[in-house]
Amino acid sequence: MGRPTTKTDLLEAASNTYKELMEFIDSMTEKELATPFDFEGQSSKKEAHWKRDKNLRDVLVHLYEWHQLSLNWVRA
Repeated sequence: MGRPTTKTDLLEAASNTYKELMEFIDSMTEKELATPFDFEGQSSKKEAHWKRDKNLRDVLVHLYEWHQLSLNWVRA
């Protein structure tokens, strides 16, 4: 599917992408899920999120909070 051009297409694409993400996460081992990110030796990684998002859980919580902000903005 190309870039969504209707609301229906956008919702379908979002649903499919979310399903793919969940399937990928479900396929990961406990060790993979718990492994911290390693940015040692990457001096270009100085932005705040490189220090804040230390593992997959942190990234997913960050994305969840952004989604909540977006939904609240749309409701307002």
